[in-house]
Amino acid sequence: MNANKEKNYNFIKGLNEYQKNDKVSALENYKKAYEVDKNNVVLLNEIAYLYVDLGNYEEAESYYKKALEVKPNDENSLKNLLQLLYLQNKIVEMKKYIPMVIDRNSLVYNLNNFRIAILENKKDEIEKSLLKISSSDRFLEEYNESFYTDLSTVASQSDNTVKYSNIIFEKAYKKYSNTNKDIVKKYASFLIDIKEYRKAEDILMKYIVNNEDNLDEYALLKKLYTKENNKQKLENLKKILRNKI
Repeated sequence: MNANKEKNYNFIKGLNEYQKNDKVSALENYKKAYEVDKNNVVLLNEIAYLYVDLGNYEEAESYYKKALEVKPNDENSLKNLLQLLYLQNKIVEMKKYIPMVIDRNSLVYNLNNFRIAILENKKDEIEKSLLKISSSDRFLEEYNESFYTDLSTVASQSDNTVKYSNIIFEKAYKKYSNTNKDIVKKYASFLIDIKEYRKAEDILMKYIVNNEDNLDEYALLKKLYTKENNKQKLENLKKILRNKI
């Protein structure tokens, strides 16, 4: 078997093992492929991703960095490395790699500046980042769950964060609500926080009617009716839940 075929064989074997959740065998096969081609950016990212999954952040970091040595401005490697650095609150390292993102309008660039602002608790910078993110639809290119989780923590901080977060949540809800339960809960929670009760109720009711797996949404409705002190609706909700459980 020639070197390239051997590399491809081991890489595909690794992917199959990973899909079967045999992470150790997957890593062994990736490493065999890596010995044949140490400059394959896709392979380096796969090895790093697997190390993240195994909880070995140090090794994961080193492989993302190897990928960036091969291709210094590779957005996917930067995105993955910055996500990992953020998980570990490594602000100094993040600041070193963010400028390597070439596209200053990309979500990777704006999201990581937003993350730095959160870690440093700089409210002006949080607002600035949210303004940039909300001004373009680039954040809709893929669903980044950790972004919406972070957004939820700062969304109602000020009038401006409410304004920008509302734009972001609404657009994300329109695009993803049919396929993603997470955005329904996060958007509804945000609306409850800013006292947009009827809008939150509409979103939750729509979800409940169309989905069997809806206990989380009922819990949010209960929170909503409690916050607005709507005793009649709370009573009705309790009856529905008694029949449901």
